[in-house]
Amino acid sequence: MDSKYFLPPSHPPPVLDGDQVLHLAQAGYLSLDPPPNLLPCLQDLLRLDRQFFKQSTSSKETQFPTAEGTELGYYHVENEKEYLTFRHQYWGDSTGALSLAASRFWKLAASFLYRILCDVSTALDIPLPVWNPLVDGCLTMPGSISETTPTLLRLFDYLPGAGAAEKHTDTGFLTLCIGTAPGLQVWNPSDPAATIPCGAWVDVGTQPTVLVGKTLQWLSAGRLKAGLHRVVPNIEGRQSVVFALRPSLRHPVLDLAPFGEPSVVNLVDIWKGIRGSVYNVNAQAKIRDEQKRKLQAKQSAEQGFG
Repeated sequence: MDSKYFLPPSHPPPVLDGDQVLHLAQAGYLSLDPPPNLLPCLQDLLRLDRQFFKQSTSSKETQFPTAEGTELGYYHVENEKEYLTFRHQYWGDSTGALSLAASRFWKLAASFLYRILCDVSTALDIPLPVWNPLVDGCLTMPGSISETTPTLLRLFDYLPGAGAAEKHTDTGFLTLCIGTAPGLQVWNPSDPAATIPCGAWVDVGTQPTVLVGKTLQWLSAGRLKAGLHRVVPNIEGRQSVVFALRPSLRHPVLDLAPFGEPSVVNLVDIWKGIRGSVYNVNAQAKIRDEQKRKLQAKQSAEQGFG
């Protein structure tokens, strides 16, 4: 028999069907069931997460020191929320169990989002190998701070009746959000199946939800729209686990020909531009208000109103 019949498939089996890809592209979000093997890891992570956030503030800060603004370690937003950001593993006696659970979840969540990225790429006729350098070092949790990429895993604990986040879009490729209670709302600009209101905020409840980020919108030349979303207070509070698959910056020279654009760009510069186009909704209130003021002034000046 011809050996060609024994060749493996060129890419993983699809996660999304055509209607789901269309909804993700047009609305910027998609609520769906995660892989079964993700759920036990999620429950284990949430259990350890709850134990962590019950500790004193000083203990949490000692175990996971804040670094790089809000991008690494423990961060507390007074009267709103607190959260822990992983971008690499922690090896201490007091941090090992939570770090290991986070690492296991990271690997499964990254694989899930990567497969969705493959489905989207197939629909857009983008060659799959183009993603290899773009996710280099992102699909498993780095072992040390020197190996980090912008990709992160973030564990939120929102205060009852107060914890929230203003409307925004994420900056990376795709983000997976899973909450323990209602509060995450997505903006539904259009719905091909017309099963939910168009032009309305939709609470996803506890359903795992994937969001398109600004970098994927940019790479797809707008064929995928970044998903606008927000977090509103829940009277009982809520936990959430957020995994953001962002571009690796290990290979800064990016050829856009596979994306349909005959040019070469510096990915680091593109990433800085995208990051600079938004303010940090998870920073302290004074910090984000100042960032918002500067961003609005910059946008006004660029439009000729400054």
